[in-house]
Amino acid sequence: MAVKLTEKSFEVLNYVRENGGKVSIPELADALGRGARSIGANVTDLTKKELAVREKVEVEGVDKPVTYVVVTDAGMAWTAPEAE
Repeated sequence: MAVKLTEKSFEVLNYVRENGGKVSIPELADALGRGARSIGANVTDLTKKELAVREKVEVEGVDKPVTYVVVTDAGMAWTAPEAE
């Protein structure tokens, strides 16, 4: 069965794939003009489908870890299913 994505989840996956496969949630929110919570919901969708994972990274000068979205091999290989 082909994995289907919402338009917004596809937008997140595509942006991360086109930008090195690892992008922070704040960068995604800024680049896509959406809120971090909205992006987070799409990332949850992608992680459930094993197309991406969350990676928390300690960044110097930042109080809490920065969450990055990292595309998995399956996410890099994913293609949109053909229209039925």
